[in-house]
Amino acid sequence: MTILVEMANGVAKLTLNRPDRLNALTMPMLDELVERLQSFAVDASVRCVLIAGAGKGFCAGYDLSGGEEPDKTSEIRPEEAAAHMMIHSQIPTLLRRMAKPTVAAIRGPAAGSGLLLAAACDLRVASVTARFKLAFATAGRCGDPGGSFLLTQLLGSAKARELYLLDEKFDAPSALAMGLVNRLVDDDQLEAESQTIAEKLAQGPTAAFAAMKRNLNNAETSSFEETMALEATANAQLSLSHDGKEAARAFMEKRAPVFRGY
Repeated sequence: MTILVEMANGVAKLTLNRPDRLNALTMPMLDELVERLQSFAVDASVRCVLIAGAGKGFCAGYDLSGGEEPDKTSEIRPEEAAAHMMIHSQIPTLLRRMAKPTVAAIRGPAAGSGLLLAAACDLRVASVTARFKLAFATAGRCGDPGGSFLLTQLLGSAKARELYLLDEKFDAPSALAMGLVNRLVDDDQLEAESQTIAEKLAQGPTAAFAAMKRNLNNAETSSFEETMALEATANAQLSLSHDGKEAARAFMEKRAPVFRGY
């Protein structure tokens, strides 16, 4: 199995499982990622999604050798490749838009499509062993759909252009300094730290997180006034929800709230 799925404490963990190829992506893996994320997006039992890589790498990008069927790579026409890319563009869209938090746990290489997979998540936890490179210029490509948007939003236009055009490798401390990753941990702490964060999110107010994601996504393209109006509407609705009322009760009773996600 090239993708492993584990469910525990409200966290759906997806592990890319081609460690011998540093978890480089194939067409079947991308197809399965689309299906899994579509399922998680509507599954109420899933309250956080965690993406990791097996072995020593997170994801070395798309397998340009053709992965499991290298002899068929040359048979794909440009229009077919473009159609596949648009289907697979649902992956970053789902990670950004689904009404629940998403986390990437990064160790070793995160390159090309792998780097962008992590960038599409809400939070990124990296091991000190993490290494990053866009690699599209090296491969003679311009990048996966959504990547230029994601990195411009995360890092700003100047830094995104630098990463795309110069195509230089950079390490985990550099990724933390530029804002690409949120947490940097020792390698032996990566699984525990990323799982702890994912479970904390899974135990949190899922409906509020969904509204936060909508507001933050909307803020990237809408005016200040439009964003404020959406925030006001969402807050009013959340105040009447179970979790909104539970948070108020817990505050008055001086205890931790128990959120149910609605």
